[in-house]
Amino acid sequence: MEKTTDTREDIFIPRALDGEERSLFVSVNGTNYLLPKGKTSRVPHEVAEEIRRSWAAQNAWDDRAEALAKAN
Repeated sequence: MEKTTDTREDIFIPRALDGEERSLFVSVNGTNYLLPKGKTSRVPHEVAEEIRRSWAAQNAWDDRAEALAKAN
């Protein structure tokens, strides 16, 4: 039998604030994941990369919005 390499990794999703969804929905290549917030989940590398990419994009958006607000 061929031994497969586990390419999954652990990723921690921060706890939800009041009024937020209690899970994070992620879809990669047609596969959907519903990850609980406030816990560590073991996901494929591609899913963890998409979550980190999304967080980076949100941070960039927030930084730009803050800079524009200060400029006015």
